[in-house]
Amino acid sequence: MLEKNLAGNNVASYCGKCKLSRDHTIMTMDGEAIGKVSCQECGSMHKFSDPLDAHKVRKPRAIKGGEAATAETVWAVGLAESKGKERDYSMASKYRIGDIVNHQAFGKGIVMKLYANKCGMLFKDRERLMASTNQ
Repeated sequence: MLEKNLAGNNVASYCGKCKLSRDHTIMTMDGEAIGKVSCQECGSMHKFSDPLDAHKVRKPRAIKGGEAATAETVWAVGLAESKGKERDYSMASKYRIGDIVNHQAFGKGIVMKLYANKCGMLFKDRERLMASTNQ
């Protein structure tokens, strides 16, 4: 005969803090279902989770709307549409949005955003924050 669960009884539950199935004390009940339990090992209080369901592997979420645009594709489109002048990078220079910059280490980049004394440049691998004399 199955034993009825009551507040104060012991039950096996998965503890998220211990990351193991442990003995827990039932703290609250939601009708016939167990609500919250307290771990006898670490003392944490959490929702009851059946130890058999605890080790389900979660799948990563799928990206909605197809494939996300990578930095390289945005960079290629930006270079094609850019109307700014092309010049070598210097921290002492002022830049405008759309300028094409040749950097010694990162290669060609496009000025995307302007900040005080900085600018955001998109290079082939990723966007980087670069020093400039913009006000």
